[in-house]
Amino acid sequence: MSEAAHARELHAAGQLDAAADAYRNALDATPDDRRLRRDYGVLLMQGGKQAEAILLLDRPEVIVAADVDLLCILALCLRATGRYTRAIEVARQITSMDPDSSLGWLLLGSALHSMGAAAAARAPLQQALTLEPDFGEAWHYLGESLQALRRWDEAIHAYRQAARQQPTEVLNIALCHMLAGRTQAALHDFEAAARMMPGRADVLAQLAHCQAMMCLHDRQQDSVHALSALLSDKQAIPAAPEPFLLSTLAIPEPLKAEAIRRHGQAIASSHATTPRCSIGVRPAQPMQRIRIGYLSADFGEHAVGTLVSRHFAAHDRSRFEVFGYSLSNELPSPGLIEGFDRFLDAATLDDASLAAHIAEDRIDVLIDMAGFTLGARPGVLCRRPAPLQWGWLGFVHGQHATWLDGVLLDANIQPVDAEWLYTDRIIRLQGTLFPAAPVRRGIRDRARFCLPENAVVLASFNNTYKLSAALIHSWSRILTQADEAHLMVYLPAAARPGFLVQWRACNGPEDRLHLVDKIDLEAQSDRAATCDLFLDAFQYQAGATAIHAIGNDLPVLSIDGPQPLSRLSASLNRFLGMDALVCRDVGDYIERAVRLARSPDALHTLRDHLRRQVSKHGLFDPRRSAAAIETAILQHLSH
Repeated sequence: MSEAAHARELHAAGQLDAAADAYRNALDATPDDRRLRRDYGVLLMQGGKQAEAILLLDRPEVIVAADVDLLCILALCLRATGRYTRAIEVARQITSMDPDSSLGWLLLGSALHSMGAAAAARAPLQQALTLEPDFGEAWHYLGESLQALRRWDEAIHAYRQAARQQPTEVLNIALCHMLAGRTQAALHDFEAAARMMPGRADVLAQLAHCQAMMCLHDRQQDSVHALSALLSDKQAIPAAPEPFLLSTLAIPEPLKAEAIRRHGQAIASSHATTPRCSIGVRPAQPMQRIRIGYLSADFGEHAVGTLVSRHFAAHDRSRFEVFGYSLSNELPSPGLIEGFDRFLDAATLDDASLAAHIAEDRIDVLIDMAGFTLGARPGVLCRRPAPLQWGWLGFVHGQHATWLDGVLLDANIQPVDAEWLYTDRIIRLQGTLFPAAPVRRGIRDRARFCLPENAVVLASFNNTYKLSAALIHSWSRILTQADEAHLMVYLPAAARPGFLVQWRACNGPEDRLHLVDKIDLEAQSDRAATCDLFLDAFQYQAGATAIHAIGNDLPVLSIDGPQPLSRLSASLNRFLGMDALVCRDVGDYIERAVRLARSPDALHTLRDHLRRQVSKHGLFDPRRSAAAIETAILQHLSH
């Protein structure tokens, strides 16, 4: 028996180590045997040694004579190790050699998607499905690409086709329902996913978040306990949940920090061999302006987009040039675009192309406004297109992001002496990290919103995932003690049954509870102006919502929490010198809310004082936040 035949026999018997030795001996004797080299590459791939398989197969003398089968194995290994640019090259070679290779088209589309080119990935994936309609992996990647393009229903259709072979695709279907605002459908599918995959931390995090969105806090508490137990199990290696989801959940901070570290490490590892952009620091020249680049998926109709609508235009053009890179196919308002010296709609560019574009623009400081939120593209930042890269605003949390040189916070969001379990360097901005565009001041009109003219109206306009059982219980106590006050709560229809079950269990007065729908921003200004005191959440406080309330003379009552997200509105109050609105704990929160609700005159005085403080500290002056970032940049460059 030849050495090659012996190697294949050992391989077929599952004796992989012995087969590897035999393959190496056989290749030493016959290095030009393409079939032997391919079979050895398959063994290495099966053993999880894709990097070794690439060294074996990706050689000029091999590639020049390679057949489609060998190239497919190489492309699979390249994709598995995150070498997407090379995987695309090899996949194009496959489809050129054999246009009927459904695997070749799949490899091309999946690598393009993984590169961040979701739009470009669709055509090759659809070609793979034309050739092989039941190709489950192609349906999966087509679903991922459509999801990245926010085409939720089309993505659900693709995932359902994939689910015929892989039932766990129900998780992706649930995600699309959630992102489309169909929380009831999402809950049903997340529950199914949790039953199928009981040891998956990422599934439990999604389920807990969805339960919070529907105010099913008893069930959410069970999910959070199960998730915490899984994350604390040293023997388990659970799939790391999305950091944004973790940031919203009441999980012990050390567990949260470790899970986010693993998530960031996985991203960094997947780009360990990604080529870095070669353009570095620009040579200093007299009167040279510093170039700031802003990278965001939220320049459009989004809370962040509202906050920054006047920020970019406010930079000092004598010293800075400002570039914008939009990661969303939702176009920003014309006024926001005009605030940039140069603006690029980059939604259809893959990570490598966008990084190259940023590098060619010779950006000095690239500011990532996405973090780990929807539409984020850490693959761009991993390529290091700018010599200095900071995170700001979109994800006010630790990231363990090796691709960032720091995160911009402020001394109230993250005090110098506060615990910080993350490796990110903190750069503290002067004042507050929040920009704030001037808002239209609302018109106070009780009749329009069906509210009693002379009663004190308390309010909450937070997203429902920020609510909690403890918060609802606190509100019921406030209304019980302030027996003439009313409470207005923004609550989508799907969340109302869960909220009302808790409200009734707390004996909260229903005749003074007003559950309201989402309305446009102008009408919301009027609604906020009609209320007297905003009661903020505990775990995850209001940011843009608090600023909008303050702009309508609506004071925000908050607790000074233990982590950045639980100090958002508290930090705004401290910045404005409204420390009387920052409470020590839940008991203090209830006591101050009751005292203010019983004193309309005190609330009137408080509103007047808030208006003066907003003017005094320039909260809505766009130049304030632009100058703070400029100062941070200049201080860094001077060291």
